[in-house]
Amino acid sequence: MSSASRDFAAPDRASGSVCRTGLARVLGSAALALGLIATSLAGAVDPARAAPVAEPSGLRSQLQSALDDYLRRYGEAEHISGLSAFVSRRDGDPGVTATAGTTRWQGRGEPISPDTLFQIGSNTKAFTSVMLLKLEADGLLDIDDTIGDHLPQYPAWKTVSIRRLLSMTSGLPTYSEAPRFMKHQAADPDRHYTLEQLVAYAYPSQGNDLPDNKGWFYSNTNYVLGGMIVEKLRKQAYEDVIRKEIFRPLGLNRTHYADRQLPSRVLDQAAGGYFDNPVCSLYTPDCKVGQLTPLVGKNLQRADLSWAGPAGGIVSTPKDLTYWIRHLFAGRVLPRQQMKELLTLVSSKTGKPIDRTTAQDPRGFALGLAQIYDPTMGRFWFYEGETLGYRAVFAYYPEDDLVVTVFLNSQPSDDHIGELMSDLYAIFAK
Repeated sequence: MSSASRDFAAPDRASGSVCRTGLARVLGSAALALGLIATSLAGAVDPARAAPVAEPSGLRSQLQSALDDYLRRYGEAEHISGLSAFVSRRDGDPGVTATAGTTRWQGRGEPISPDTLFQIGSNTKAFTSVMLLKLEADGLLDIDDTIGDHLPQYPAWKTVSIRRLLSMTSGLPTYSEAPRFMKHQAADPDRHYTLEQLVAYAYPSQGNDLPDNKGWFYSNTNYVLGGMIVEKLRKQAYEDVIRKEIFRPLGLNRTHYADRQLPSRVLDQAAGGYFDNPVCSLYTPDCKVGQLTPLVGKNLQRADLSWAGPAGGIVSTPKDLTYWIRHLFAGRVLPRQQMKELLTLVSSKTGKPIDRTTAQDPRGFALGLAQIYDPTMGRFWFYEGETLGYRAVFAYYPEDDLVVTVFLNSQPSDDHIGELMSDLYAIFAK
């Protein structure tokens, strides 16, 4: 979600979406750009069509080999020291897990374990969307309400609806690419931000005139505003709401969020996170030196994560993220109407509503979730979230009832995670 953010920001990784430019890319989703595939949720899997289930020990061995091979091939190039993966072959499956490498660069630190924590970046956005849809289910808002209805302190954006915020069709600038923000972030990664301060980097004011956008545009500002609405209507801090209404009820005991810096007891359980992506900002694409160059090679494990907020500030494990996806798509989190709204798609090419992704329009965005059509794997849901030192990607293939989740501890300029996800699909969707 940082200037190096790759979260499904731009479909070509060159714009504020999943782009190759700064912080917007980090909190976006590289999975789209990498061609990950998502299958539509049209119906339940027919057990009679399910392939025979291989022995877990054999699958675990293949998963381990795939992670070891990725670390061997790309560890140096991507500045990663460790990976962690969890695969669930059906709802209720205890799952298959594997890890590779260590928590610190060049073999230092402890071996990565299934409980090692990673930042999940823009995977946080689905949590924020769900919180807003819970408010709708409780009768406290309608997602076609506007910013003016709930945050009147931002009159320039008063006609923008919550739905447009969550579907990335608001046109609002993304604060995480603002040159002033990136300058501050590079100079002091421990700097703490309030949600209001983050929005101020994007809000039009004297000396701060970032361009609006049309169609589909990946903006982290949208989800910070969403988090502010959650806080206002629940009359609690975002971290208290998400812990009370999502983490605890679903048993996500290894998942954490803090409006302040995360406590040491949590940070001590995390892998080091390495930044290696000195790109230019979306708003200064022709810069000679990337604004975040001072952070290259640094371990940002303990840097203040408040800059990501409700757009990308959660820390978790592959197992917990997989369980979250399972609960969500099984209909155990939202009522039917709100679940339908959550999965309503727009084209990431045009910003127009689409029923599903197709070969002609293969990339779509719902409310904090992405869907892709691929001629080989079909149609599936996914997200790749990134922060300044981490990547976290899941793919859910409804036709196979399969969820694959992989975390890595770097944010590089060149990401090959799509290769690994394709390899794992081939192993587990047999």
